[in-house]
Amino acid sequence: MKKVLLTVLCLFFLSKVALAIDVDGINVKDSITIDSKQLQLNGYGIRHYSFLGIKIYVGALYTQTKVNSTQQLLSSKQDKAIAMYFVYPNVSKDKIVGAFKDGFKDNYPSILNTSEEKRFLSFFTHGVKKGDSIELVLLDNGLTQIYENNSLIGQIESSELQKAIIMVYFGPNPPDKSMKEGMLGK
Repeated sequence: MKKVLLTVLCLFFLSKVALAIDVDGINVKDSITIDSKQLQLNGYGIRHYSFLGIKIYVGALYTQTKVNSTQQLLSSKQDKAIAMYFVYPNVSKDKIVGAFKDGFKDNYPSILNTSEEKRFLSFFTHGVKKGDSIELVLLDNGLTQIYENNSLIGQIESSELQKAIIMVYFGPNPPDKSMKEGMLGK
């Protein structure tokens, strides 16, 4: 009986491990737990930079229920998380902050120069390197939590900031259209 139980437990464990996805050497988790809620991988894509196709990070969207459009993402009352798993050797603080500023300007300009934008950007105090991650957790109560390598570095309560962050990745002018489509599971 013990052997059967041990075999079943091993198979269960191995089946969970096999659900993780390897993308360019980055282990993209199939699910994450936020505020005791299970979020499933909705989709993922690679953020490329320039016409040379330089890979910067793997972007992943986690949701409680599957979404496949920007409108669904904006209107759904559920916790969500956007993760950036970096594959580029070194991304400076200025590049991270500049990319968010450009994303806000191109997709949600009403957030520019607000206290929410300034506070959000102030949490990025240094660059990242290959293997690092930044997770933007958007709770359904309007609270946004920012994690670096699974450690909380800041939080802001603002539904407008949440919309702006969503629009950076899923608006009409995302940093990488193929990453947007991948994160939406298309």
